[in-house]
Amino acid sequence: MMATQALNYKTLFSPILINGLTLENRIVMAPSHIGLNTEEGFVTPEVIDFFLKRARGGVSMINLGAVAVNPRRLPSQMRMSDDKFVPGVKELVDRIHSETGVKVCAQLYDWLKIGRHWKQDIHEMTFEEIGKSIDYHEKAAIRALQAGIDAIEIHAAHGYVLASFLSLRNKRDDGYGGNLEGRMKIVTEVYEKIRGVVGANYPVGIRINGDDFIVGGNSLKQSRIIARNLAEMGLDYISVTAGGSYQDTQGVIPKWECPHPYPPVGGYSGYRSMPPADMPEAVNVYLAADLRKTIRHAGYATPLVTAGRIPYPELAETILEEGQADLIGLSRPLIRDPDWAAKAKEGRSKEIKRCTYCNYCVERELYGTPSLCQYTQE
Repeated sequence: MMATQALNYKTLFSPILINGLTLENRIVMAPSHIGLNTEEGFVTPEVIDFFLKRARGGVSMINLGAVAVNPRRLPSQMRMSDDKFVPGVKELVDRIHSETGVKVCAQLYDWLKIGRHWKQDIHEMTFEEIGKSIDYHEKAAIRALQAGIDAIEIHAAHGYVLASFLSLRNKRDDGYGGNLEGRMKIVTEVYEKIRGVVGANYPVGIRINGDDFIVGGNSLKQSRIIARNLAEMGLDYISVTAGGSYQDTQGVIPKWECPHPYPPVGGYSGYRSMPPADMPEAVNVYLAADLRKTIRHAGYATPLVTAGRIPYPELAETILEEGQADLIGLSRPLIRDPDWAAKAKEGRSKEIKRCTYCNYCVERELYGTPSLCQYTQE
């Protein structure tokens, strides 16, 4: 009976090849800030235990979300900003590789300067700061290879440096803004530096917003062109998210002075980044579906990853079968139940502990506590 039920998932548990890297199924752990690293950013036994549970639970790839490339202080972030962080990340990767067939991806990101009631604008970034950001990404890629990471993802979504340059709100007139070529310039340069480090036969993906969900920001009109250009550049996959911008931020300032009110970042754009229970299931999937269609029409087979309120495997299978995406990214459902994928594959989907999308895990993050589920606390 179990085998019969598992066979119903025609695509969800089929393999996919991404630039020579074989993923055993279409379920990946989406980038997640867990908050179990030390304040300085070192990997802890708790971090290893957390990701090992998800790897043993049957996903095909773990994305170590928000791996900081910038040495600037931001508590509890996993880091690749210095050689001293490599041994800890390597230990994590080695444990996952030794006990499972799961691949490990590092999502590299840089952020703008932040302070109490203030956040740097990209129009204030100097050429020196732009150059440093590009250099940080390159050096982090070198360290990722040293740590045994299987793939790299460039974080060009939400309210961080690269997404801010990609945004239609970027009006710089110095070659790093204004028209589309200018807005993509830093992303192109980061990609070229990383590709130069890892070589042609290594998976390099990118995460972008399908829609910024802020006034004057990118919508599908802009992201279609961006996605097509990224596919043409040679990105090996595109992960599509939404929102998470700072421009509509309202609310309290947590104790460590980062302007992250609840929801995660911003007002409505923050809710669209991590859609809560009162939003429809698969609320952001149409963005990935649209960009996938755009890329296919342009002649590229670049895989698309979708995420955002996909609580159960039947829905994930439908998304894949309908050609809306090639991979399913899960974060909160795996925080709730590490064995989500294994239970689905074994025909035990009814035993999956469903995420309620209460965003308790997200709210904990904002105040410097680990992003654990209120029901499992693990």
